[in-house]
Amino acid sequence: MKAIPLHDLSSFQRWSKTLPRYCFVDRDRFLLSLAKGRSVLHLGAADSPFHKEKALRGEMLHQKLLPVASRLVGIDSDVGAVTWLREHHDIQSIIVADVCSRVPELGRFELVFCCDIIEHVADPSSLLRGIKLMMDDDSRLVVTTINALSLKSALRAVFGREAVHPDHVSYYSFATLGSLLLRHGFRPLEYATFAYGTVDKSVGTLFRIINKAAPSSADGILLSARP
Repeated sequence: MKAIPLHDLSSFQRWSKTLPRYCFVDRDRFLLSLAKGRSVLHLGAADSPFHKEKALRGEMLHQKLLPVASRLVGIDSDVGAVTWLREHHDIQSIIVADVCSRVPELGRFELVFCCDIIEHVADPSSLLRGIKLMMDDDSRLVVTTINALSLKSALRAVFGREAVHPDHVSYYSFATLGSLLLRHGFRPLEYATFAYGTVDKSVGTLFRIINKAAPSSADGILLSARP
């Protein structure tokens, strides 16, 4: 397996006009490689409101993590989605909770995956404080979210459109996400960008070619950190 190209953030600065290059990855492949044989806390695990179609196709990240992690606990605040996944797909490893308001007694984890939920959270400080309570000094947090600098978003804006989930309240970039984690006592480790799926495969292929050449234009960003 080829090495996954990640940008080293050991010398991360709060403000820099230079964006990382050569760091475009397959998001799920990277996360699965990290999770192998480790205890994983997966936030936003039910993937609502897309849980039904993704679960039927076996495309949920939580489904992919189940045979890989040594211990896997998912957390999601959507009661309906968690219940549906239990009843229709026998996914029993997701509990209903909101880390922003109350941290469940689950112990500590080697990995915490905060995947595509921070843009939904009105108070990211509460989220990050809750996460830290479930980590040891050598645990690792991985945050993924929509890239504020993505080419797709910029092109849509040219034509007067914004394709955004109605529950999203924020966008993050390389600099702002790193600064947010630093402000809450996390040490950024690695950074990468990735692409989300597209309805039209030819369009997706075109954007992936562009994203590999200019990673900072990709759909999503990924940042790992330690407490």
